Amino acid sequence: MKNILLLSSVMIESEFATYQAKANIKPNPSNQNFYARLLKALSLTYNVSVISHRPFVKGMFHDKYLMSSMSIDGRNHFYYTHIGYSKGYKLFKEAKCIDDMVQSAIIDFNSNDFVVVVDVLRYGLLKAALRIKEKYHVPVIGMLTDNPANISKVKKSYVNRIFKNASNLDGYLALTDGLVKVFNKNNKPFYIFEGLVDEQINSKNDPIDNYYFFAGSLYERYGVKTLIDAFKDSSINDKLLIAGRGPLYKYLFDLEKKDSRILYLYQLPKEKVYSYEKRAIANINPRPLNEKIDAESVPSKLLEYLASGKPTISTKHPKLYEIFKDEVFWIDDSSKEGIKKALEDFVNTDYDKLIKMASTALVKVYELYGVNVQGQAIAHFIDSISSLEN
Repeated sequence: MKNILLLSSVMIESEFATYQAKANIKPNPSNQNFYARLLKALSLTYNVSVISHRPFVKGMFHDKYLMSSMSIDGRNHFYYTHIGYSKGYKLFKEAKCIDDMVQSAIIDFNSNDFVVVVDVLRYGLLKAALRIKEKYHVPVIGMLTDNPANISKVKKSYVNRIFKNASNLDGYLALTDGLVKVFNKNNKPFYIFEGLVDEQINSKNDPIDNYYFFAGSLYERYGVKTLIDAFKDSSINDKLLIAGRGPLYKYLFDLEKKDSRILYLYQLPKEKVYSYEKRAIANINPRPLNEKIDAESVPSKLLEYLASGKPTISTKHPKLYEIFKDEVFWIDDSSKEGIKKALEDFVNTDYDKLIKMASTALVKVYELYGVNVQGQAIAHFIDSISSLEN
């Protein structure tokens, strides 16, 4: 079985849950969730070891550094790097800390025959991947999940460094054609898939029934406040449950005291989110349309909602609207009035029809984006890169 070295921030699921629970500043789970699914897809074909450079910022824990360690989860070995947030660490220690764990993983492979897959948005890991490429003469494939220029509070110089270094990779896995256009100036091989879905394991939830559900980052720019305000002004009697972290949590704290239909659940473990999705009247994706951002990113929550088997209410992301045109209750206008109208129209639609749409969506999303299906396609692409290098 061939070896893959995956460079990302992904952790063993149980260890991430503990990490998230203990953190004063909660890490965004979207990156963890995507790379956990990618890891599972890769592990169907390859022996995968992970170099995990964990998310870590000032104030997240009492410690200034997290020590390196190694864990095993089934066949996957995880090498957690020593990590800190100080400028001194970034300048003088980060590269060596990553390289030390890379060396441990390669020794454990007992082979210099492997392929590297790297999260391109993690600059320290991207640089490490290129050092591995130079030292071991192995192919390095970049995973493109977003344009770094679209990320909040990122300096232009940092964005330019990512693009410059990513241009030296051997190929790309990408979530959109727009990302390929932005990154792939040298016409390297690429494979596009809009996302991955995996089996959703339930956990026991609080006894809440008759609710609509949203889970994600609580930012106005993602349409969350618009959704909340639209629901507040609607004639719907059922509840709206919101799970996640972000600046809008204070707004939600105040609002749930005034409106008994709105309930804020904080940031939940993945299994609880899945369970709430599976019991919802409908799951809602209110992200406003933006031509540039929609060309370069995919609302991963929308695929997750489709995999729940319950109806989905969503704005019309161009690519996913094209694929799931008849299986989603689409929002025509992402303004407050537009979302309010969509919600009330949903209530007045025959629910049996909506459940049939959701059932069709469930089958289709696994046929297109299930880890087993995409794992085979991704493996075919990686093998083609490997053969080119040889």
